[in-house]
Amino acid sequence: MTGLLTAFVLAAVTALAGCTTHIADSLPASVGGLPERVPARSESPAEFPAVHDRPPARADAPLNEAERKKLKDDLIATRDRAARLAPKAEAPAKKKVAEPAAKKKKPEPAATGSISAAGTAPNP
Repeated sequence: MTGLLTAFVLAAVTALAGCTTHIADSLPASVGGLPERVPARSESPAEFPAVHDRPPARADAPLNEAERKKLKDDLIATRDRAARLAPKAEAPAKKKVAEPAAKKKKPEPAATGSISAAGTAPNP
């Protein structure tokens, strides 16, 4: 008997679960309904399909090898035609760059070793 009662309660709860949004709309906020500032529900259904809905099958089939080759050849011919019709761009004139001045050699210090090139004695 308790199994039958449990099944009946579960069926009733399941049936009422689908109506909860309508019930919540009509209940006052003090009893557990929606607050006063909540905007009204839209009359039209949502614009986007449900997650589980699949789009219809495509009418177009993918290209076969002959159609791919023809399309590739058409694209290559269009590219070559556009390259022939494009005005030839002149190469920019090369500017002559001044040659750097010859590197000056630094004078070698005296062979005596007692005075450095700067004219001071080296540190011990």
